[in-house]
Amino acid sequence: MNILLTFALENEFAPWRRARSFAKISNHAGTSCYAAQIGEANVRVVITGIGRFAAQRAAPQAFVSAPEICISSGLAGSLKESHRIGDVLATRAVCDLSGAHLIYSDSNLLADAVELGAKRVEKFIVSEKVISTAAEKRSLSALGDAVDMESLYILAEAAKRAVPAIAIRAVSDDTASDLPLDFDRALSARGSVSMPKIIGQLMSRPQKLGGLLRLARCSARASSALAKFLDAYVQEISRDPLFEISKAAALAI
Repeated sequence: MNILLTFALENEFAPWRRARSFAKISNHAGTSCYAAQIGEANVRVVITGIGRFAAQRAAPQAFVSAPEICISSGLAGSLKESHRIGDVLATRAVCDLSGAHLIYSDSNLLADAVELGAKRVEKFIVSEKVISTAAEKRSLSALGDAVDMESLYILAEAAKRAVPAIAIRAVSDDTASDLPLDFDRALSARGSVSMPKIIGQLMSRPQKLGGLLRLARCSARASSALAKFLDAYVQEISRDPLFEISKAAALAI
């Protein structure tokens, strides 16, 4: 079975890449791609970059391998006090801030994720800007469980191709914390984090270094939990006959 996973950034994927010795795949689209055989699954990972435009730009390369299952993964900010750093969340649906665009995860993929230990949540909110303050998170808490910036666009691309898909994310920052820097201003044109821009902000606000180091530790913890979960998850779903049914049903729509 061919399984596609997407992450926004290399560091979100790094613990799993090291654990499974993923091989980097050459491509001509400027997108980082990796592959590994895990159990019965041919796993392909594509690093999209952060945000809507990066995810949409990476989609053609992501789906070129004709995956049978798609998982939008990575890190997310919690919108509920009950979701803690390192929790792995599997969502029933993803939507934009307005609620106008809503896409559901495949029910079989969701059931298997929950059975393997992910927390079942109702909704990921997908924002076009970084949600960086505790006040912003509180304002969104009634709309969803966690916030990210790519899941909606990846699941939309999967839906166009009748590929069963799910969004699974690990919590890297909680509801009480402000992000230490303005990460919207730290992104490159292709949706990666620009270290010169990070350093520039730290030079003007060196007191933020401690917060940045804390965020790095929390992100590493979340990425490690996610890697452990995904490794077990792709092995489980690759041998689940229910997904042949899901694929056939999606193609019939």
